Amino acid sequence: MRNLSIALAIAINAFGPQGSDAALVIALAYIVQVQSAAWYVKFTAKIFDFSAEAA
Repeated sequence: MRNLSIALAIAINAFGPQGSDAALVIALAYIVQVQSAAWYVKFTAKIFDFSAEAA
């Protein structure tokens, strides 16, 4: 999640004219990754049931 700008620059330079398509895929993957990370943090307690360990 930290290296989005580097990944976009590499994709644009490495793939030439198709670099914009690669950059679009990377940007969309970043959106999905951040949202998935937020959901993971939100549901971690429910998924792993940390309340049982506290007892």
